[in-house]
Amino acid sequence: MNHYENSKKPRRVASVTYLLIMAVILVGTYLSNQKKELAKKESPQVIETPAVFSDTTVQN
Repeated sequence: MNHYENSKKPRRVASVTYLLIMAVILVGTYLSNQKKELAKKESPQVIETPAVFSDTTVQN
């Protein structure tokens, strides 16, 4: 049982570290998706800007 008691703290540290890493990944993914959605909403306005050397609009 002494070995079990000695291994409690490293296991807890490892599990908390794992949870923190997973939280960072989750928040990063959420923010990335929000940024992509915002870019999709603004893209029609950005795409239809006039070209530099002509008076036509750029359409992709």
